[in-house]
Amino acid sequence: MRQLIRRLSRVGDCSPPPPSSSSSSARKKRSKAHAGVPVGHVPVHVGGGAEGAEERFLVRTELLGAPALADLLGRAAQEYGFRHQGPLRIPCPVAVFRRALASVSVAGDEEGE
Repeated sequence: MRQLIRRLSRVGDCSPPPPSSSSSSARKKRSKAHAGVPVGHVPVHVGGGAEGAEERFLVRTELLGAPALADLLGRAAQEYGFRHQGPLRIPCPVAVFRRALASVSVAGDEEGE
């Protein structure tokens, strides 16, 4: 699980690493791939399939270690495996993910007080 969180904190999107050349076109591609994803956040796709519509969330990386979200990440690892290519997908209804995210956010706010 820690390996997955570390990997996700290094990569805002799941595109392959850029070529080692420092050409301006390579830099443009990198900045375009990360457009819309703030530093310290990970895009997460939730739902889809039989659950209905898929929704995209931007989640702070430090929240991924919280028990509620770690459980959902464990489910994703069981379904897709650790070598899944592409964006992080969590196979659960969007409403369940929203509740887990809200509980983690509320717990984090209470600890900060």
